[in-house]
Amino acid sequence: MTKNLNIKANNYADWFALFQLCQQLGKKKDIRINSSELGNLLEVSQQTASRRIQTLEELNWITRSIEGKIQVINITELGTNIMLNMYRTLKMILEKILIAGEVKEGMGEGAYYVSIKGYYNQFQDKLGFVPYKGTLNLNLDMINNNLLREKLAEKNPVRISGFKDESRNYGDVNCFTCSIFPIKNKEKKIKAAILDIQRTHHDKNIIEILAEPYLREYFELKDGDKLIIEL
Repeated sequence: MTKNLNIKANNYADWFALFQLCQQLGKKKDIRINSSELGNLLEVSQQTASRRIQTLEELNWITRSIEGKIQVINITELGTNIMLNMYRTLKMILEKILIAGEVKEGMGEGAYYVSIKGYYNQFQDKLGFVPYKGTLNLNLDMINNNLLREKLAEKNPVRISGFKDESRNYGDVNCFTCSIFPIKNKEKKIKAAILDIQRTHHDKNIIEILAEPYLREYFELKDGDKLIIEL
């Protein structure tokens, strides 16, 4: 079923009501709710909630039956497709949003790991460039960090295999190829990689970027400058 999937301006409130109803489903097959409870969810009056339920039924987004004071609501195929279409639209919008990170002074931790021969040789072989023996730390705010984590979860990492030397064991490192460029100069975009190092003292909102040139010098960066990350 593909008709009537676009949400019009006068349907936004109806879509939000459908969204709230879907959140009540959990693992249940139907939603059992009265108009007063729905009114509390939507932060509207009981009368407005009743009209909203009626409209959803008229739109064929839900079906309902009455059991005493309780309305038993089922999401229809069209209602499901409405939610799926909105999900795809929001996903597409989020994927177009540029992820920005702020340059932050590091602790030399990235340089230590990159310089280890067992890692360094694999970085060259698997990433396709000879990396500078150091990383650039980028600090991401909550929104940018969440967006990045969502995108990384959908991608297959380049796996740098762990190894053992005379002194210790070194674990696997996941790398995610990307491009980076200054927020004001997209023409300087270069290939890079995000390092997902498990043993790190950095906060979760700090990511380490590996690239061929010394990035601070290449981009003429100082702490607080912003770089764009494209996956």
